[in-house]
Amino acid sequence: MKKRKKYVAIMCAALLAFSSLLQGCGKTETESKNSTKEVLSESSEQQSTEPDKITFAFFCNLFIPEDMDMIEEALNEQTRKKINVEVELVPLSLGTYNQQINLMVSGNEKLDLYIMFGGDFSSAINQNKLLPIAQDTLQEYAPGVVNALGDYLKASTVGDEIYGLPVNKDMAQARGISLNKEILEKYDLVEMGENISNTDDLAELFAIVSEKEPGMVMTSSQDNGKSILESGFASFDKMGDYYGVLMNCGENDYQLVNLYETEWYKDTLNYIRDWYNKGWILSDGSINPDTGMGLYKSGRLFSYMGDKKPGGYVDVQNSTGVPTLDARLSQAVATTDSINGVVMAIPITCEDEIPVLKFLNLLYSDPDVLNIIDWGIEGVHYERVKGTNTLITYPEGVTSENDGYGLNQGWSFGNQLISYAWETVENDNYYDEMKAFNENAIQSQAIGFIFDSSSVKSEIAALDSVLAEYRLGLENGELDPEEYLPKFIQALREAGIEKVIAEKQRQLDSWVAEK
Repeated sequence: MKKRKKYVAIMCAALLAFSSLLQGCGKTETESKNSTKEVLSESSEQQSTEPDKITFAFFCNLFIPEDMDMIEEALNEQTRKKINVEVELVPLSLGTYNQQINLMVSGNEKLDLYIMFGGDFSSAINQNKLLPIAQDTLQEYAPGVVNALGDYLKASTVGDEIYGLPVNKDMAQARGISLNKEILEKYDLVEMGENISNTDDLAELFAIVSEKEPGMVMTSSQDNGKSILESGFASFDKMGDYYGVLMNCGENDYQLVNLYETEWYKDTLNYIRDWYNKGWILSDGSINPDTGMGLYKSGRLFSYMGDKKPGGYVDVQNSTGVPTLDARLSQAVATTDSINGVVMAIPITCEDEIPVLKFLNLLYSDPDVLNIIDWGIEGVHYERVKGTNTLITYPEGVTSENDGYGLNQGWSFGNQLISYAWETVENDNYYDEMKAFNENAIQSQAIGFIFDSSSVKSEIAALDSVLAEYRLGLENGELDPEEYLPKFIQALREAGIEKVIAEKQRQLDSWVAEK
């Protein structure tokens, strides 16, 4: 097998060299491809060497695709030819993803690149789990990344070093909700759903649907571990960990506040508690491992809350098979956390970051490579929609039920804005709209600030324990705020929240002065 792979690599190199002689210096199709070609073209002598091998782990939102071996081979046909790198794909179940990644890193296993959730990013930096990349090194080996991300790289930069690459997707967060369109159509409520702009509008809809569908729960949070408040109501800069937040995103000042003692937090808890008492919220949402998309797909939920973007309903429909209407409940806000919502990270287990950076350069600048991971193989898992530039659909005979790939996670790899879009968006300019969504969002004045919590790690650990006891229960309506919010606040004070906020404020003030 190894001999065959080596032979294929040699033959690809020879063909590439011969092709370059024939093509001369012809123009490339895009600026992104041009940057890739300029930096990553190799001499035939280099290409004839054994390919560098890297291991890339990522989560699968619903299932691990059956055709993953086919995808890996198709991907490597591209990477061997273009950068002389072979990529071993390691798909992991979402439910145990973080645990498996932590085991791989702590066990010093072969791992060169993985997808990280933004909520884990700052702690991974502070715990020295990530390999820092110098800016000139990134520019040299991955200029396509620099061109694609631009100022967004500030969100993952500490000092002069870059600790991860944000996936270029929807870089802002607009709280919203996905609604079952079949239910809306059944009761002639589509127009009402389309006009929802806040939680009061949503409450009116829930009141109607809950009467007509008494066996259906109205809503839940986006994922297990997230709350109703976080998924549908919060619209501020949480500054990484909620321990000291910017309620106005720094619009007027950089004064951090204790979220849990604000009137907004108290009022919102009471609002959510009222929904819970009406039976509108999943009763065991704080402990149910299947909240959000899974229960929405099963038909138990009428809706679920979470971040919404242009055309986001298409992702939901493709993943669940449920006709969906999305409604936004807040204006989009861009923060360090939203930009770093999904990060491509190089862990300290990586022994040589150069081939990884070359691969990343392709993911951010080469649609031919990116679309393999995003959508699979053309003619097998998808086909182009005639008369369009970016839209795709299933080939004849393929459906969501028998698609051997169907990962549908373009938002978790590289530069989504150069990828294809599924035909159900019905918009050949889909990614132009997403770019406009990013540009028109409220921009937090603290973008790029990453809190170093090492000096208060004991307090952070104590605060995390307090949150584990109270937060989800309160923010999902399961605990009565009148009784439990004062206990929560007192426990946070005893755990040291005021010390943590003071330290974060000190660092923020210093960061602002240097900026």
